[in-house]
Amino acid sequence: MFANYKYFIAIAEEKNIRKAADRLYLTHQNLSKYLSRLEHELGVRLCNRKPVFSLTPEGELLLQALRSTELTEQNFRSGLSDLIDEAAHEIRLGTTEGRFRILIPDLLGEFHRNFPSVQLRITSADSPRLCSMLENNQLDIMIANESINYPKSFDCMKVLREHIYLVISDNMLKKYFPDDYPECKETFRAGADIRDFQKVPFSMNLPEFRSHVIIKRHAEKHDAELNCIHISSHPDLHHIMSARDYAASFCLTMYLPKLLKLNEESGGILNVFPIKGLTETNSLILARLKKRALSRYTGDFIELVMRQCMNYAKYDKLFMP
Repeated sequence: MFANYKYFIAIAEEKNIRKAADRLYLTHQNLSKYLSRLEHELGVRLCNRKPVFSLTPEGELLLQALRSTELTEQNFRSGLSDLIDEAAHEIRLGTTEGRFRILIPDLLGEFHRNFPSVQLRITSADSPRLCSMLENNQLDIMIANESINYPKSFDCMKVLREHIYLVISDNMLKKYFPDDYPECKETFRAGADIRDFQKVPFSMNLPEFRSHVIIKRHAEKHDAELNCIHISSHPDLHHIMSARDYAASFCLTMYLPKLLKLNEESGGILNVFPIKGLTETNSLILARLKKRALSRYTGDFIELVMRQCMNYAKYDKLFMP
């Protein structure tokens, strides 16, 4: 029953025998025969083929057992790779798209200098998808916001507590605060009151993003309504739009270094202000399965992530009052 157990896991994940066969580099016919033989061996139907492909209760039970087998094998291989050499090991990391572009380049360089033969496989997806992949043994660790409800089977640690800043160009300050510019810049450096920016157009993250939720909650608390003219899932795009005087935006701590670089390239026209009265922060979480044994290389990688996040936290000192 446990021979080629990854075949059944692939069928369950793809919910389509042809797609699972392509993933496993098998023919559709051979994978269908495997499933039929497995059902005959167990004496139960594992999948409903029509009208929509789905696992039966017996199939779900088998999948749970095979996940446990997969986890046991992964733990064994992690321990074995430590005893042999680093060339036998890989780390499967998942993170969100925005974090990927900020966090990964620096991590990759330093990690490969220390462990040139260890493979670092990185998946970029939204937080719920990453959570599902980690729970199903498809990732070793994931990095995402604290906003989702993590299963009790996860071991979670906070690696960065992020503040949120208001980003606006000099030209937009002149336009929307003509009577107070440039003196208003000093006032806003001590804390920008969100109520003063209700006429300013903003470019913001998607409504389900943690930063959007925090800003909206803060605005409602202070009876303010922001003029949001653009929404997307790309924080770096918001900052570019701010540099081009199209809209003001918001910035999390991790994005500050890249924002400062953009400011240098654009001639220093962007202002970064803390938000008055905003005490709520965003915590970045590193999660792994409690039952998943980590190799020493994975442990070293986690320490590297934590050191990198400490470097990001230093930028808060430049802008917090």
